[in-house]
Amino acid sequence: MKRLLHILTAYLLILSLTVPLNVMAADNSVWIQQRGKEEWRYKDGMETDLTAKIQGETLYIQGKGAIPNYDRDHLGNRPWHNKQIRSLVISDNVTSIGTEAFSNMNELYHVTMSAGTFIESPTAFSGIVNDCTFEFMGTNIRSRDIGNVPYNSLDSIAAFMQHYNGTFYYRLANYYMVGWVQNSVLPKIDKLSPSDVHTTYSNPEYPIQDFKSSLEFISAKPDSSMHAHITSKQQGIKALEIFSMVLGDAIYATAYNMSVSSFDGMITQTDEPLTYQMTIPESLQYPGRQFSLIQLGDGVVNTLTDEDQNDTTMTFTTDYPSTVYALIYRDFSPSSENIATEFLQ
Repeated sequence: MKRLLHILTAYLLILSLTVPLNVMAADNSVWIQQRGKEEWRYKDGMETDLTAKIQGETLYIQGKGAIPNYDRDHLGNRPWHNKQIRSLVISDNVTSIGTEAFSNMNELYHVTMSAGTFIESPTAFSGIVNDCTFEFMGTNIRSRDIGNVPYNSLDSIAAFMQHYNGTFYYRLANYYMVGWVQNSVLPKIDKLSPSDVHTTYSNPEYPIQDFKSSLEFISAKPDSSMHAHITSKQQGIKALEIFSMVLGDAIYATAYNMSVSSFDGMITQTDEPLTYQMTIPESLQYPGRQFSLIQLGDGVVNTLTDEDQNDTTMTFTTDYPSTVYALIYRDFSPSSENIATEFLQ
C-alpha cells in the first residue's frame, strides 16, 4: 500500500524560500564600539551578549549567544569588515554563527570554534582563504530539533564540511568525532583529521550508528541492465523541515539517497510502479516495529508503507525511485484487550 500526501510544487517552492527553523532572518545588527578600543558589543535584548575584540591580526568573539545574520548589502555593519584578520577564535558559549557573518575575509586562514556551535549556512565563511584550517574544539555537542527531526551542532558542521569539501582543512577533537562525521556523509570529507590521535572513546548520547542498507528489485526488471542503489546520507535543513511536516507521531530514524540506473543513465521515473525491498539496519530492528518511508519527490511528498511482514526488511512500490527518502517507524504495544485474551488462554 502507498499513501500519497500531495504537496504542490508551488508550496514546496514557498518552503524553499523561507528561512530554516531556528534561524532568524538577516537583521544586519550593529555592534557598539567601546570608547578608544578595538572592542565592540552586541546584545539582542534576549540571551545574546557578545563582545568582539581585535588584537593584532586575531579576532576574538566572546560571550554567549548567536552571532547575527547579515546580508550582502550590510556587511559593513560587522566590526571586522575590511579588517586584516588572519585568525578567528570563537568562545565555547557562542551557540551559532549566522549567514555571511565572516564572509569575504580574504586573509582568514585559521578558525577555532566549539563543536557545539551551529554553523547556520555555508555563507558564514564564503570567500575566505582556500586551505583555511578549522579547529572544532571539544566534544560538547548541542542539540535542537527541526520539528520532530533530531538535529545537532555536529550535523551542521558536517554539512559545512561537505559544502567546502576539499577546500578547507578540518580538525575534530578525536577519532570518535571524525568517525561520527565520516559515517554520516557521502562522499567522505577530505582533509579531516583528529586533534588528539591517541584517544578514542564513545559518546552514549551520540553513538556512531551504522545505517547501511541494501536495495533490490522485487518486481521483474523492465530492462535487464537496471540496478538499484541505496546510501545513508545526511540531508539538508530544507529536506529535514519537509520530513518533519509529514512525520506525524512517527520516529525519524535516518535518511537515504536511492537511485535506479541502467546503461542509459539514472532513471528518475519508471513507466509503471515497481516494487523494491530494502534491508533495515540492524541497529533499528525491533520486533513488531512498523517502518515507512517518506519520499521527497518532484513536487509531491509520498509516504510509502511497508508491504511485507518481515522485521528486517521493508518492501515498497513506487514509480519515482531515484530521490531522497526518510526512514521512519512506529512501535505499537499490544492492547490491554489482547493481553487479557492471551492471559485467559
